Amino acid sequence: MSKKNKDIQVQVKEEERLIDGEKQTVTQLVIGKKTIGEIVPENKSFQTYNDGHLLGSFKTLDDGIEALIRNWNLHE
Repeated sequence: MSKKNKDIQVQVKEEERLIDGEKQTVTQLVIGKKTIGEIVPENKSFQTYNDGHLLGSFKTLDDGIEALIRNWNLHE
């Protein structure tokens, strides 16, 4: 028998942080009460972090969000 897929709600939260003396908007992805990753803008790209480890650098915020969800899906 095949498993039925569950709908999982992912929230995108933004918060202002001081990074290297500059205020930047950090985007967090949250599932339930667990933060699965953060996306930090850097120059013209977006650095994506999961548990403090760099997943990669992406051209758009949407690509970074996709990478975080993909990574979470593989490891959960």
